[in-house]
Amino acid sequence: MRKIKGSGLKANTLKSMLKSTYDRSEVEGWQKIMDTLEVTGFEHTSSQVVVALRGTEGTAKDWSNNAVYGLGGEMAYKMTPRYKRAKERVAQLEKNTIQKISLWMDIRNRDLLLNFCLPKQGK
Repeated sequence: MRKIKGSGLKANTLKSMLKSTYDRSEVEGWQKIMDTLEVTGFEHTSSQVVVALRGTEGTAKDWSNNAVYGLGGEMAYKMTPRYKRAKERVAQLEKNTIQKISLWMDIRNRDLLLNFCLPKQGK
């Protein structure tokens, strides 16, 4: 698995990005290049790109994804519409972005990150 390295973003910026995945607010100094329910992509004037993955809200529909994971494990979760849409969105950003992409997510999206956002070595 690719090593995860982080630097250069201040805690307040990361907090604002995560908040934006829920309330669609703007993040000062960053332009949104993707704004969907699953994935929000931000680009800085320095060409740095950050992808933020939204966590779980308090809705039954949203928590149903967690239930699928809890009951059926990783394979079942990969069949959920949420997982498939997020995977497609991140792939679209990777295709259209020549810069390296930094990923930031609510901790509950750890499985999304580990399963498809970080390619396995040799791919």
